Amino acid sequence: MASLPPLAALFLTHFDDIKGQSVVFYASLPNLPAETIEHTTLPSGLHVLESDLVLFEHHDLPGAGLFRSRLSDEGTRGRRMGTLGVVLASPSVPAELFALHDPLSSLFDQLEQLESSPFAPSTSSKPSSAVSLLAKVWHDNRADAPDTSTTVVKRTGKEPVRGVRQLINGTASLPVEHPIAYMPTLLGVLGPSIVPVYKAALSGQRILLYSTPPLLPLAAFAWCIWAMSISSATTPVARPSQWLGNVGLMDLTDVKNRKGGWIATTSDAIYKSHHTVYDVFIDLSSIPISPTSDVENAPSTPTPHIVSTYHQPNSTPVPISYSFSDLPLYRSLLLLTSSPPTVHAGMSKTGGWWLLAFELLEQAWKLCVGVCQFAVGKGRVGEEGQFRLDEGEEDASLLGSEDDFGPETVEEQDQIDEHQEDEAIRRGKLILRQLHHNTYHLDAKLRSVLGSRPRGDAFRTASLNVAEIRELVGRKWHLGGPEGEDQFWLDVSGKWGMTIDPNTD
Repeated sequence: MASLPPLAALFLTHFDDIKGQSVVFYASLPNLPAETIEHTTLPSGLHVLESDLVLFEHHDLPGAGLFRSRLSDEGTRGRRMGTLGVVLASPSVPAELFALHDPLSSLFDQLEQLESSPFAPSTSSKPSSAVSLLAKVWHDNRADAPDTSTTVVKRTGKEPVRGVRQLINGTASLPVEHPIAYMPTLLGVLGPSIVPVYKAALSGQRILLYSTPPLLPLAAFAWCIWAMSISSATTPVARPSQWLGNVGLMDLTDVKNRKGGWIATTSDAIYKSHHTVYDVFIDLSSIPISPTSDVENAPSTPTPHIVSTYHQPNSTPVPISYSFSDLPLYRSLLLLTSSPPTVHAGMSKTGGWWLLAFELLEQAWKLCVGVCQFAVGKGRVGEEGQFRLDEGEEDASLLGSEDDFGPETVEEQDQIDEHQEDEAIRRGKLILRQLHHNTYHLDAKLRSVLGSRPRGDAFRTASLNVAEIRELVGRKWHLGGPEGEDQFWLDVSGKWGMTIDPNTD
């Protein structure tokens, strides 16, 4: 059996056609009660699948459950359905959950090979074969076992963020099951709308993804959007959003009362009508999502339905879309998905002719836009005589920049050259690195505007004024109007700790 990481809890839940959800086995570290684990790990719609991986949070710790549905072998009609799962001990991170399919599958195989059903009745005086096996597995893998050196500590939120920064720098070794492999598929699903979703995540909004099962790719999409929300390394006081995994009907009140930004998934359609729970709702139920990150066959139609209730009267959902100013960034992401295997995230000196071609295309785009803007009196000439976009608008820069990522050593380059990365992971890392590169420039732009303020704490912490917002937004043409950009800058300046957070009660 594949080894399990240090565990905070181990469980087996069961769905009966008549009795509903129940807990067959649950063992945990102190102060981690089961609560509604049976509802969390048996969400709506799973009965249509034979297997799926359900990812969630339990007492603020990441958890994963392998769901299986089998034809009943007990002479009755219906199916035998249940979820075998674990909750990881601190300081584990959500990205580690995606590699738990194989060890959980191996353990589930053992349970199904027992003479009696894994869900057979069990008592403390006469435990079933499945309960006895799980008790031994728990004893051997609990985080506070005597033969382990793991210290159980409460997560601070820094561990997941640190892992993403290492991923972007190209210094992390990733398994093929890593959720970043789904990033190219997410780009194909959302299209240009990935940019407003990225901005919503960056500004700390509550984002909920809805679809019928399978839930594994939905959870990976949510992780990718969460990874977009991480601020620049120059904003150490910024509060990161939280990845919640899957939420169901029993979590509705808790999710509604949560403070701060988060990204979650659900298969419960009832969330559609609870508009005050979320800020952005992404309906992917019409998209044929594959359980694997197949980047070549990423669906392009139909377009997902994305609505926002953010700052809307009575939380009325309104469709959101991209603006013209979002297209340069989106085009650069598309170009990255076509890059050859020689181009890696964190490798600013590789790429050969492809990188040269991109730089030429980028300069041509800047020149074209600059000439058009200049012709109508809205553009201006840069310091070196180059045309620049109005109000210093940044086109999507790409590789070759060493802003907040730092230079790579020759040794690191050799390591990546020798190790052929999974193609989906390579592309996903490039896309995420480009988005973080854009975040770095947004941060620099904001700091430049705030840096011109008069000295004094009152000025330093005050919210953005009209003149500053106008300078940040510029006079660009937006399909949906400039109001969204105004609110974006107010939100990120507060979330990144540069001004008083306008959303603070």
